[in-house]
Amino acid sequence: RFGTVHSSLMLVALVLYLVSFLMRLGAVPSSAEVWLSAVGFLIVISSAYIGGELVYNLGTQVDRHAWRGGGTKWTALDVSDVPADKPVKAKAGAQTLVVVRRGSDLNALHDVCAHQGCSLSEGKIVDDAIECGCHGSRYRLRDGLVVRGPAVFDQPHYEVREAEGKIEVRRTDTR
Repeated sequence: RFGTVHSSLMLVALVLYLVSFLMRLGAVPSSAEVWLSAVGFLIVISSAYIGGELVYNLGTQVDRHAWRGGGTKWTALDVSDVPADKPVKAKAGAQTLVVVRRGSDLNALHDVCAHQGCSLSEGKIVDDAIECGCHGSRYRLRDGLVVRGPAVFDQPHYEVREAEGKIEVRRTDTR
């Protein structure tokens, strides 16, 4: 709803600026052009405020994982058993991951959904993807790529290995 208001106000401001510009091209200047520009400017300010609310307060179109880089260190997970085709929440140091076993393959993604911050471990497995339980975004298990929106940012993916009966992960650098 806020996004529709924001884009509609910006469109109205653009039309007002264009009409003002076209009127200024005419031979006889008047104060109407200035008033149209002033009203357009007030609309832009109002719409910019709404845009700020969308981004900073609601987190719309914000990549929650933009500053997470890849790692070189393998970290042991605090999970002992991962059943087949069931998302399991696990901790790797300070990071919370969702781990999924598909046959003999283990996949790990960051547990916080890139779309709105929900927990992917509370979602479900659909084909070769995990679906977020909140808004239905799907991420491919093997690399974290968005399969279906509303998410627009990929999910951070972790390399997984089993060593000496333990599961270890490290973040891949996909940026």
